[in-house]
Amino acid sequence: MKDLKCGLRACVHNRAYCCAAKKISVDESADCTTYQPDETKRRSLFEAGGDFVPRDYSVDTFVKCNAKCVFNKDRLCYANGITVMDDKAGDAMCLTFIKD
Repeated sequence: MKDLKCGLRACVHNRAYCCAAKKISVDESADCTTYQPDETKRRSLFEAGGDFVPRDYSVDTFVKCNAKCVFNKDRLCYANGITVMDDKAGDAMCLTFIKD
């Protein structure tokens, strides 16, 4: 999947709001379990705007999914693209999730 947007700026895999991980896993709660906080990004005193960093859609990310979602076929995500953001609990949640 090449269209994997991530709003978790402090994740080690986040490159200009695009996920650069080769593979991610989504659990039963539709949370991205691949999320890893990058302490160097958290300690930054300012945030560089996404306009200054070119977006990289070249990474073809393999998405393993265990959520009961309409896009889940044999534990693989078949959506055209997904968006991951943080939820109120601070988890990395797949916003593309549609309950099956």
